[in-house]
Formats: sequence, C-alpha cells, structure tokens
Amino acid sequence: MKVANINAGSAEGGSAPEPQGEPEGRGDSKTRILIAVIGGAAIVTAAIVAALLGRSPDGSPPSGRSDPCDLNRLGDFWNQPPSQRYNQVLFADRLRPRVYSAVSPDSNPEVSVKGQLNLNVPAGQVLYLIRRPDPKTKDQEGNPGNNRFYPATPVTPTSAGCWEDANRPVGYPGVKGIGQTYMLVLVGRDQAAQFPADRKSGTWDGYSHNQWRAINTIDVMSFYISTA
Repeated sequence: MKVANINAGSAEGGSAPEPQGEPEGRGDSKTRILIAVIGGAAIVTAAIVAALLGRSPDGSPPSGRSDPCDLNRLGDFWNQPPSQRYNQVLFADRLRPRVYSAVSPDSNPEVSVKGQLNLNVPAGQVLYLIRRPDPKTKDQEGNPGNNRFYPATPVTPTSAGCWEDANRPVGYPGVKGIGQTYMLVLVGRDQAAQFPADRKSGTWDGYSHNQWRAINTIDVMSFYISTA
C-alpha cells in the first residue's frame, strides 16, 4: 500500500500554495521612501517657482536683493539729506522713501540724487522733480536764494522703486552756498509738458509762490541739500 507524501507540493489541478507575506517592516520602508521622494520633488518645485518670482523658497528676499538700488553701497561723499519729509498718506502702507545726495565742490555745484520710492504713479500723472533755492542762504556774492520753484526733470522709478538725477547744476557761477529744497510732486501730463515749454521762455525765471499754488500738484516728498 502506497502512503501519500504529505510533504509534497499540491497535486496537479489542486489549489496553489498561499504566497508567503513580506518580511515585517519592508512595506513601511517602501512607504517612507515614497514620501521622501514626493517631499523632495515638492521642495524642488517650490524652489523653481520662488526663483521665477524672485524670492527665496522661505519667502524672504534673495541674498543681494535686499538693497536693489545699492543705496547702502554708495561712496563716502554721498549723504542722506538731514531734512526729509514725505506724504504719510501715500506711504501709509509702503516702505518709507529713502534718498541720498552728493554735491560737487565747484562754484556752480552739481547735485546728484539717488533714492528708492515705492510708489505706483497713477495713470495720467507724472512724477516730477522740483528744486527751490533757500532764501535763508546766500551765494558767494551775498545774494540770497530767490525761493522760486524750478521744475528739473520727470522721474520714472524702476520696478524696485529706484530713481536718480545726476550732475544737475544748481544755477550759475558763484551760486555755491545757496541751499536747495528738492521736491517730488505728482502733476498731470499736460502740466508736465508745460514745464519745459515755460523754461524756454526768455523772461521766465521759475514760478512764484502764487503761480505754483495755481498748479495742481500732489506733494510726494521733499528734502534739503546744502551747497555750502
């Protein structure tokens, strides 16, 4: 009599043997690896998006971009004007504007200004730089500043708010000593076009206070520069 071999595999046509399960812990390891891969991909994606937006992945400004106008790296001959005022309504939720100036030592000094002004210029308006000679100061001949308003140039800040006006003569040989109040104002486009037209007039010498008050302007900021 034959005895059945109970240690043999399943007979032909019978049920297949049940597969053995994975060793304990191997499934958890695969899950952790998958999560790590997904997490790494998310970090890379965030870094790419941040780079396109010009920011670091954590939302902070990229290194080297915290001073886009390079104002902190100006030479020693650049100074912050001691007296500065700005329109607190316009800048209520914006960074306070900054400005630096440099004055040449000539008898007719040239003034250069650089600044950062985070302001959206409204449509139909022009940001204009105005200067006004200080009547409390005197030139080399003892003549006081005439306190009239002189439009200098339109100003167009960059997307980072950077702006400048370089090497602008104060007035005439011997004018050294006359302090200058610089103003940035918003004016309509038509008025901005009128400024250079008025300057070409042979009899024009700036705007008086009454004439200036008649011009529709919005004060943005002002600062004082000494030429002494």
